[in-house]
Amino acid sequence: MNITRRSVLLGGLTVPLLASAGKGVSWAAVNQKLPNPLIVTISGADIRTTPARLSAVTDAFLTRKVPITVTVAPIDADGKMLDYNSDLALWLRRVVRLNPDGIEFGAHADLIQSDVPYLQARQASEIQAAFSFLINEYQRYQSKAVLTALTLTTNSPLRASQDAASMRMAGFRSVIRLRAGVEDPVALQPDSGGYWSTDTGLVNIFASPLSSTGLQTSGGRALGASALAANIAKLSAGGDPIIVDLPFAALAGMSDGDAASYAAEIAQTVLAASAGGGVRGILPQPLYKQSQDVSRLIVVRVDDLRVDPDTDPSHMAFVRHLIAAGYPVTDAIIPAPLSFLLSTDKPAKAYLQAMSADKRFDIAAHGWNHTPSELLGNSPRKDLDLIRGGISEIYRSSGRIPSSYIPPNDAFDGNTLDALAATGTPVFSAEKGDLRWFNGLDGRGILHVSNTMKFEKAWTEDIPYFSKDEVLGYFGTDNDAVFCIHPDTANSPGKKAVILETLAELSAQRGTRLVNFDEYYRAVTPAMPDVERIQGARADVAVRDWRKPDQLDDGMLKADAELAWSYFDWGARNFNGIVPATSWMEFGKQAGYPFTTMWDVGTHVLATLSAQQLGIIDQREFETTISRILEFLGQTSFQYAGGNLPHTERALTDKGGEREGFDSADTGRLLIALKILDQHTAGAFPVFKLVSSWSFGPVLKDGEMHVVSENGKISSVHANSYAGYAGRGYSLWGQWIKPVFDAGDPDRSMDAAIAALAEIQRRGRIATEPHVTEEIELGGSPHGRLMADILYAAQMKRYRETGILTCVSESAMAGPPYFTYQGYQLTDDGGDFAVDTMKTSAADETGKQADSLRLVSAKGAYLWYAARPGDYSQKLVAFVRDRAKMPGMGFSSGVSERTGKLIQVTDVNTNGIILESIAYILGGRKPLLPTEEA
Repeated sequence: MNITRRSVLLGGLTVPLLASAGKGVSWAAVNQKLPNPLIVTISGADIRTTPARLSAVTDAFLTRKVPITVTVAPIDADGKMLDYNSDLALWLRRVVRLNPDGIEFGAHADLIQSDVPYLQARQASEIQAAFSFLINEYQRYQSKAVLTALTLTTNSPLRASQDAASMRMAGFRSVIRLRAGVEDPVALQPDSGGYWSTDTGLVNIFASPLSSTGLQTSGGRALGASALAANIAKLSAGGDPIIVDLPFAALAGMSDGDAASYAAEIAQTVLAASAGGGVRGILPQPLYKQSQDVSRLIVVRVDDLRVDPDTDPSHMAFVRHLIAAGYPVTDAIIPAPLSFLLSTDKPAKAYLQAMSADKRFDIAAHGWNHTPSELLGNSPRKDLDLIRGGISEIYRSSGRIPSSYIPPNDAFDGNTLDALAATGTPVFSAEKGDLRWFNGLDGRGILHVSNTMKFEKAWTEDIPYFSKDEVLGYFGTDNDAVFCIHPDTANSPGKKAVILETLAELSAQRGTRLVNFDEYYRAVTPAMPDVERIQGARADVAVRDWRKPDQLDDGMLKADAELAWSYFDWGARNFNGIVPATSWMEFGKQAGYPFTTMWDVGTHVLATLSAQQLGIIDQREFETTISRILEFLGQTSFQYAGGNLPHTERALTDKGGEREGFDSADTGRLLIALKILDQHTAGAFPVFKLVSSWSFGPVLKDGEMHVVSENGKISSVHANSYAGYAGRGYSLWGQWIKPVFDAGDPDRSMDAAIAALAEIQRRGRIATEPHVTEEIELGGSPHGRLMADILYAAQMKRYRETGILTCVSESAMAGPPYFTYQGYQLTDDGGDFAVDTMKTSAADETGKQADSLRLVSAKGAYLWYAARPGDYSQKLVAFVRDRAKMPGMGFSSGVSERTGKLIQVTDVNTNGIILESIAYILGGRKPLLPTEEA
């Protein structure tokens, strides 16, 4: 438990030396023990609060020169923000204009809704955004430091030592825990009050019930002045900060006059206690600044390294000078100005790589070309291409992935932020704009650090500068901020001097620490494992591994596809037009497992379509093959609840042995394939008639997918890891399917992504199929992409750490257990690569054999190369192409991790998926079913 020592923030506070040095305070005074700090809070003003009553209560304290903290609930219990033109908001701004001494405005939340750090940061950020919007006047903030809430009051008791640490991300410094009768099962807060400091520097301060006037006495009356006086005297002996809280809700039953009289009694009591020397009235933020070595952070940002031989040398020299002087710097890089690319500029690359060795040096991506509105009005895909391309260009030039992004000219929209979230970039900085995000974590999981100061007064030819005092005035003394410097505009000795003087003055300010963006993020952000996992996976996939696909060698891919088709050619010739599930060499002759599932048949359909598109088979063979498959499907007639359904497994010979029952996942895959076939052939085949002959109602009870066992037992499989993909098959044919995931869209919401992550963990292991298959067939889905990204990143991580190429999927095996499900199982502290078997195999034996069973999946390699073109997927395909070919038979199901040799079995899904993947690649990486259909 991280408990700050009582010498830091407690009643008998000794003023820190740094706070007094050079300020005309004697050494004796520096070491003098001060009275206990006492904070008066008037908490929880909300939409129901009238300005008249608020003025009456606050005036009772201000006229007696008792400092008070007034906290406002800017968001009501229904999530509605207080209106900018409401009476309360107008009153707040009027008081701010008058600028009275002795009052601090803060925010209030009745309850902190979650104990999860990410969700706490989100709640705090929404509160801060609403508060900042209400209290700032646009005209005022153009000339003065912006106002934010530095203090939050809440009725929630402390849950753990690091509780609310993430609220520092929203700019809060202190959270005052009031006593409003909320149950405290953890009981960490002592009744005498106290404080704890978190790792991010946020301080939790605890009120005592003894000084909370909202807690009524046994007689039903509010705490009286004499009782409060006695309680303050008692608490002052304990050495902790004292919170005298006057909740606005406690005044509800009083008239304005009675409320003012009661406030006057409390104020007089506090004044008397202060006069007696036992306490000293103080506001939360001054107390915080007195007690903390660092009370605010200012990011030093240097803009516009732009791959320009005319300007880059002076830019680099300026940054080197700052680093040599001990200042941290975030260098904002433009990766592709005009027709140049950063990766082709040797001086810029050498500079970035050399500077990156210094921990004070940080980099940010600053657009793509840095044109004024390059990120406005674009499609989501175009924004992703621009942002991903820029960040990747910087990574490949410097060896570092930027942790921050700065849009050119501060111009961005919602698509910009969606695209940025897809790259896993955690920090975004754009000028204050509409006052919504000075500091805080948005719903995409991006931390906005947007309180930006620049010297440039106007972007005219002479580029006039503000004075140093003007810029320092914009910074104020409390808020975190970004100091944006353009070396190109510092075109005179005087301008350069004023920049350096301002940096020196900021650096010397008590409590101010200069940082770069990376340091800022690490300072204010506690551990958030789920966020780190999701953002890390996205950064690995979208930036670290990604590269724009090179010019393709159509010949090599076409040859791979022809080899894969040889499996279907052989199977159809030997099994009456339908291919078996698996094949192997036996006594010098190719043999096959004479059964097929509906999943296998769906693969056969799409393999045939892919072969036709690639020119491997002609139209006649295509039509013959598809007609035979549809005929075969028309013969499947498992009876359940009075209707026909496709069998779980069909025999390909007259020897029987096929399995009765119905598998909803396999049939979902078949339905996807049939819809793609029907769309590509414009209904030329009787596909609709076939699908209409099946009665899915009984196995889609309440919108959930079910399986039917051989003995007729039905059970839901709506919660397994295949459900999202399979469910789309039924939806494509007009069946209603209940949403598979409870969480919303993880592409657009980190809130939803975190909820989805928990669901994914519950559902079981993630494998390349079906989540990547879904992308090439249907264009993917938000939950499928999240699972695919997490899996791909985990595979790359295992390869980086062990040197073992990792590519997992379900797979046929050459011997017992004959079939394995190889995937990645999320765990609370990471994940494990699991090997599972079908129910007919001994799980404990498989567990012992796991290492010997692990494969580099051949079909998985081609899927990844299709959906995630990058360095790692190129390695996978090259490895499989080199080691997994079975001449005349197709591709082996995989290559043994242990031996590096192929396993002696091939199968319908391996070869079919390879064909699909190559058709997708050579078709321009467009889904097999157009998006509007999917």
